[in-house]
Amino acid sequence: MPIPANIHREHIFQAMLKIKREGIPAGRGPRQWALNYEGDIYPCKLLISWSNIYANGEELDPNPNNFQTYMAQNHLTNLGFDVVQL
Repeated sequence: MPIPANIHREHIFQAMLKIKREGIPAGRGPRQWALNYEGDIYPCKLLISWSNIYANGEELDPNPNNFQTYMAQNHLTNLGFDVVQL
């Protein structure tokens, strides 16, 4: 399952705010790659999952059969974000 094309920068920023409010759930933290925004580190896959809430009304299932981390990294990079290796 591809990442929905209608997930835009504004949805990523909304997911960042959700992470700041609620924290990163256990087991959903960054492993090797993360989005670095203004010195804060965000897990790429969680950002995409939660961004889908704002774009399409539901969390995108993070199961690897649905989408993989490299897909999240590519989507975030294409939106102009800085994805870094940890």
